[in-house]
Amino acid sequence: MARSVILFEDHTAQQFRPLSWSLPVYEIPCGLFNLRERVQHLATADRDPFRIALLPRGLLTDLQREFAPPGIQVGLRACLDAAASDVLFLAARVSPRWSDLQDLLHDLPLDASREDAHGLVAWRTGAANARTVLDSWRRWDEACAREDVWTSPTAAAPVWTPGSGVPGDTSAAFGYLWDLVHGIGTAIRDDTEALMNSAGLTLPSRSFFGVRPLADETDRGERVVLTHAGACPPAGVTVAAPGNLWLGEDIRLGPGVVIDATAGPVVIDRSVRVLPHVYLEGPLYLGSDVRVKAGATLYGETAVGAGCRVAGEIAESQLLPYMNKQHAGFLGHSIVGSWVNLGADTTNSDLKNNYGEIKVNYGHGPIETGSRFVGLMVGEHAKSAIGTTFNTGTTVGFSSNVFAAGFPRTYLANFTWGDGRGRRVYEVERALEVARIVMSRRGCRFTEAQAALFLSLAGGAAPAPGA
Repeated sequence: MARSVILFEDHTAQQFRPLSWSLPVYEIPCGLFNLRERVQHLATADRDPFRIALLPRGLLTDLQREFAPPGIQVGLRACLDAAASDVLFLAARVSPRWSDLQDLLHDLPLDASREDAHGLVAWRTGAANARTVLDSWRRWDEACAREDVWTSPTAAAPVWTPGSGVPGDTSAAFGYLWDLVHGIGTAIRDDTEALMNSAGLTLPSRSFFGVRPLADETDRGERVVLTHAGACPPAGVTVAAPGNLWLGEDIRLGPGVVIDATAGPVVIDRSVRVLPHVYLEGPLYLGSDVRVKAGATLYGETAVGAGCRVAGEIAESQLLPYMNKQHAGFLGHSIVGSWVNLGADTTNSDLKNNYGEIKVNYGHGPIETGSRFVGLMVGEHAKSAIGTTFNTGTTVGFSSNVFAAGFPRTYLANFTWGDGRGRRVYEVERALEVARIVMSRRGCRFTEAQAALFLSLAGGAAPAPGA
């Protein structure tokens, strides 16, 4: 029986801002990988391989086509072509647990669905129903485009309900961006356990959304096997629980480095450099070509994407590839997009002084998170000046340039210039020029599709009323 899996975005994409301004939700990582990578790995490892098609919002379709891995189809037409006799629709916000994904891929009955309070999570159906659902999605996406939903800071996406007519059971999925932060530690443990084999810890080949190196160093396209440190940790390095330490090729750990893997695995990918007197605590992932500056402290439940440069104190945070935090300052319970630069001594709060529940505003007003620990969420290409201090639950929009004498506002729209007070906007031509320089300095291309996204988002760059 022909099988296909369609990863789709819906109205909940707004709930993953500011990252989802420029990223499909299934491309936002939690732990070592994102949802697309996990499904892709399961497809290649499955005894009954299946096709994968991606259904991002129309705003991001061209960009997704440009950066889609080989063999993965993108867009509505591709999804219609993939509508085989057995189609599994998977929401872009499905949780990262491998066992949950395998259950959905293999055990969800035909014409059964999984839902939660935010909407559809998974639905398995046949070709005729799949085409009907895709036509419904097309009309919904066209309505969103007419209302500038994906570029306006205030327009609300209409709820998309595919109308399966089948009662749905609740299923674990993320509801908001900050939920990913609380899942990092579990995801690192689960990723490590799922990919261990007799050869070591085998990581699938990587393809990062929006990253096309001129000289491909961090992503050479092949699987990577990490070796188990076992009873022989690197010379000059102190290791607690070496059975939980995994090391890639061509890594350098400076003298005085301390690695504590007691609470979870520490996974150090290929070509990583860790300078002297650094403390690394598990569960922790350091992606390929990461640089950790001398004296840094990286606490558990942290994942650092490929090519990042980090220093200072970092805890319970997800850093997307090619972001910079090169200097002192605290970053906690945070998620930071690619091509972000946090200036020296940039610090965020992740706990209120009154220990109260934190509310987050991603553009539609304050929302209760149900958590006492929520830090900073930063969209791609944003920058902060030296000494910037962010309050709990702050969201920083795409391509913002933040500087302030005190705390900036806790909601900063796309292209914010300054602290969010007043209506100062970062000029898009200047932002484009900076993005080209930043990416070229890291040996990466800035493409026409990426420039088009900047211009589209700049159309809705004015701060929300009262922000």
